[in-house]
Amino acid sequence: MGSFNDVRTDTKPSTRGLARLIEQVGKAAYNLGYTPGLNPAQWAALRYFDEATIERQTVTGFAQFQGTTKGTASQTVAALVRKGHLRRVADKQDRRVHRLVLTDEGLGVLKSDPLQELGRALETLSDDERWSLAVNMEKVLRELLKP
Repeated sequence: MGSFNDVRTDTKPSTRGLARLIEQVGKAAYNLGYTPGLNPAQWAALRYFDEATIERQTVTGFAQFQGTTKGTASQTVAALVRKGHLRRVADKQDRRVHRLVLTDEGLGVLKSDPLQELGRALETLSDDERWSLAVNMEKVLRELLKP
């Protein structure tokens, strides 16, 4: 892994070095998701269904959020249903639609979410530093997601 010195040349940040640093943070955060019994995609699904509005608690909603195919999302969801972390609930207005909700077991698993480790690392930043990071990371993400 490159060092922070790769990011800065004199007083001007190197965009290439900063891109590599962001990539390394992303990889480190992703790798936290390899835990006994769950993989990063399954952790992402648990987090998604914990926070999604009722309208978005579907395989399609999860697939769109993750930027993946419905088939891939379905496999992840099916694994979590088999493990007892999610359950399918028929929509009251449209029985063709199935919502996915966390079970008590799924909620319990989320209490040991490995992403909390990244949260602890972010707590070492001041409030102003976290705010600036959030604003700027969102700006970068929006730029990357432009059509």
